[in-house]
Amino acid sequence: MHRHKTAYVCLLASLLLHLAALYLGDSLWRDELDAESFRVRLARIPPQFKPRRLSPLPRLDLEALSVEMEYLRTDQPAVAVRDPTLESETDPTEIEMPTAPLALREIAGGAKEDAPILEREKMLSPSSLGLADSMGIASMDLLRLEDMARANKDHAAVIPRRATRRDLSGYVNFTQLRVYGAGSGRGALDALSRYLRDHTHLLARVRDKTYEYFLSEQLLKDPVHFLFQDTSSAYDENILTKFSPEEKALLGRYLREGGFLFIEGGNRYLREMTDHLREILGSEARFAPIPTSHPIYHSFYEFGSGFPGEDKSRIEDVGDNRSWYYPINNRDDILALQQAQAATFSGASAVGEGLPPPEGLWGVELDGELVAVLSDLMLEGIWLGSFNTEEENTQPTTYALMAGTNILVYALMRKSGMTPQLPPPTWMPDQRPVAALQEPQLMGDEESLFDDLDAWLALVLAPIGSEVSEDLTVRLDGRYSLELLKRGYQGLLFHNLPAGAHWVELSYGGQTQQLEVNLKGGEVTTLTFALNRFAFVVRLRMQEQEERADWQHWSAAFADLEVEEIYLAADREWLEAVPDD
Repeated sequence: MHRHKTAYVCLLASLLLHLAALYLGDSLWRDELDAESFRVRLARIPPQFKPRRLSPLPRLDLEALSVEMEYLRTDQPAVAVRDPTLESETDPTEIEMPTAPLALREIAGGAKEDAPILEREKMLSPSSLGLADSMGIASMDLLRLEDMARANKDHAAVIPRRATRRDLSGYVNFTQLRVYGAGSGRGALDALSRYLRDHTHLLARVRDKTYEYFLSEQLLKDPVHFLFQDTSSAYDENILTKFSPEEKALLGRYLREGGFLFIEGGNRYLREMTDHLREILGSEARFAPIPTSHPIYHSFYEFGSGFPGEDKSRIEDVGDNRSWYYPINNRDDILALQQAQAATFSGASAVGEGLPPPEGLWGVELDGELVAVLSDLMLEGIWLGSFNTEEENTQPTTYALMAGTNILVYALMRKSGMTPQLPPPTWMPDQRPVAALQEPQLMGDEESLFDDLDAWLALVLAPIGSEVSEDLTVRLDGRYSLELLKRGYQGLLFHNLPAGAHWVELSYGGQTQQLEVNLKGGEVTTLTFALNRFAFVVRLRMQEQEERADWQHWSAAFADLEVEEIYLAADREWLEAVPDD
């Protein structure tokens, strides 16, 4: 009996050892195979052009090339012309000359013509902004954004640049709107406008005129309308918001023609607004929570985990949500009860404690485009708090204004939006960011010259062509973090990284791997990663490829891959900052 038991144990141990050897061998073979695939792609890159000195051409002996020519007279007689029509005429035709007048008409200096000349000059209207177009030049060289914003022909306009998403210039004129139970007054919009003018290239201001109810067609020109809950404008406490049939018709036209609504308030207010939007847009629209992979979280600043106050991890996927169900949250009732207790009893608990978390951003999609956002984050109140100069901790206010900037930039840059996207002036070249070269200490040292250039870092999923199917988080040097929840791409490409040694931490599929890389200026360093699964064992592999190439040649070698490009032109301070001791 003891012998059989020992035999079974030995057999099991042998099986485990064979499986482990097979797994490790397969992993090593796959590593080598993946490295070989990337090496072949990078090896096919054509060599870079290197200038070389041209040797002078041999000197030609012009005297040796000269040829003496001699004219020889022919002895053959001239041949007569057989065709009589080809014979030239001997008598030319007489040319008639007009007879000049005996005396010229006397014309005094500055005299008028005999007949009037009718010619109408086309003058420009003083209120027109078509000066450049009238001269046949389709550019903005003779116009200023300040002049266009003042004329307000279009309530907003932007000039996008390819350098970075933050390199966006333009203007926006906010419109004050007041409806039943909601409105967009000067307070919060003035705070957002001031932040935009101080921290972006967008000229923002709030117009003085206020529109009562959504009944004017002038409201159709605004790329975005803010509807903040306003209990003072609701005369019936049982109804927090209400729209007339005319308002609903114009709102439906506004959203279908490229408009955008940002709606913020309490839970009950948002549930009523959801019912109105469902009635306005019908069954063709879709209502669901906005995932963190949506461009609204990445349009200007990076909010990989959502806006401040959001907890996207606890929100469940509601699918199509054809019933347009918005969750019931008693957060408002608890907050009102706490405020009443604080006003009555001095020993009441602090206001805000024990509240359920907010629901975050929910969105309404129409034809695949986000047309309305519902929020219970109360950003309006935080924006108003930016005017309080005595507050010591301004970090929550800053984050809320950054979130408002993302919302506005997304509304301006939507594909189906109404904001005109103007070409950059000719004196403003539209090019990708390049590092400013500094004169090296040793002019003959090529390595120091390349160290002044920016570097690229590519992370590609192996084997080539595999798609990212899990949440991906990348941390650089422990200071910069990027979380991507999007699916379907094959890799990442970081631009504008400082050359030198960096520590890369990659989290994918619940596994984490770290690696130190040395980036070289002007070249792309490629890191490959893959997730190996064997039985119940999961292992994340990451390795650096030896071959390097410049950005253009690397893009040509991996042109068939969908790569997410991340520009760090405005975030370099996170990597260049000196850590605290």
